[in-house]
Amino acid sequence: MAKTGTDAAIRKWIVDYYDGSWFDYRVVWLNRGTLAKHFGYWEPHIRNHAESLLNMNKQVAARVNPKPGERVLDAGCGVGGSSIWLARTFGLNTVGISLSEKELERARRYAKERGLEAQCTFEVQDFVATTFPDESFDIVWAQESFCHAMDKGAWMKEMFRLLKPGGRLVIEDWFRPRRPYHPADEAMFREWLRGWAIEDLATRDEVVEDARAAGFADTRLDDITPHVIRSVRRLYGMTVALFPGAYLGKLVKLRSEVLHRNIVSARLQWRARNRNLWISGIFSARKPEAPEEPKPSKRQAEAEPAPMPPAASTTSAEPPAVEFVQSPPEDTAGPAPARAAEAAAKGKKKDKAGTARAKKEDKAEPAAKAKAEHKAEPAAESPQSNGEKAAKPKTRAAKSSQPHDERAAKPKPRPASAKSENPPKDATTGEPSASE
Repeated sequence: MAKTGTDAAIRKWIVDYYDGSWFDYRVVWLNRGTLAKHFGYWEPHIRNHAESLLNMNKQVAARVNPKPGERVLDAGCGVGGSSIWLARTFGLNTVGISLSEKELERARRYAKERGLEAQCTFEVQDFVATTFPDESFDIVWAQESFCHAMDKGAWMKEMFRLLKPGGRLVIEDWFRPRRPYHPADEAMFREWLRGWAIEDLATRDEVVEDARAAGFADTRLDDITPHVIRSVRRLYGMTVALFPGAYLGKLVKLRSEVLHRNIVSARLQWRARNRNLWISGIFSARKPEAPEEPKPSKRQAEAEPAPMPPAASTTSAEPPAVEFVQSPPEDTAGPAPARAAEAAAKGKKKDKAGTARAKKEDKAEPAAKAKAEHKAEPAAESPQSNGEKAAKPKTRAAKSSQPHDERAAKPKPRPASAKSENPPKDATTGEPSASE
């Protein structure tokens, strides 16, 4: 699959900024010892600006633990400050890349002045789509250059491709704490970035997600803003002091539009920090020794369409997992439908027999009562001698009728197929009962 590099207009925008702002960097910021264009890292023992720039290099290097002889890609190398420092301090072989040929000419000259031209090489390359072979580097180093990548997910994938298994990535840059901002804050934020040829910053979550989606492991982002604030304040103070003269220089066309916007952005950066619109951080990650399945980032997952379900297969497939519920042991007398039909038939026969028996007993009961009364009439003439005998037939009749009444009152349940003409009704609704 062909790689898509940075758009030509964006490349020109970035090159014009760095070529056009060189005067400000050289006069206001650059230190001949470090050649650093990045911000400084302040701690209690740091005494001045030059030491803070050097200390930032040390802090970034501590995240990747360089070893002598390793090969480093300085992605966005500027005038070669970090490449030269890494080669001289750790004995590394560095390859610096930039879009600006003018920056690389200065970098080559500085490396040669220090006797490091054999260890430090520099090339014009687009860091989103380089021409290096796979697994070319042990370390990828990016100081305040990752922010210029338009597609930061593509940048992560390219760096992952270039690293050897077990290789390390480190980024020192600015990040958004969140998104979105209030419209007024977003407008100021974007104006600051445009003056420095930056389209947008990634959030803390986004840079981690993009790295993991590319395949990186052991991702970590350290917020170093408290250590950088003094360096940012220094820049802001210098712009406040120099702005009147710089603005006058723009009016008389001694300063270019690029230089003017550069100093305006330095002031806006301080205002954006007071609104908590950015943080400074060091991000580090590692390429696993064994390949791992990359996981899409949240933004990629939202942008990509949902996968189509697989087509139905005519071959036998493994049945889906089901929840097994233990059933009571079945009767082995025969199949369940046959037993149910047989039981229904027996119930029907019993019900018919019980109904016929009840009708027969209902007919027999009046006859038994009449017979008992007929026998009791002669006994009325001599109640004293025959009273007890007259009462006995009634007792026997009552006793004999009791079993018949119980059987008649509690008939056997009929099967569902033999519905009664008057089904029982529900006590609350008056509708026929659902049990029928």
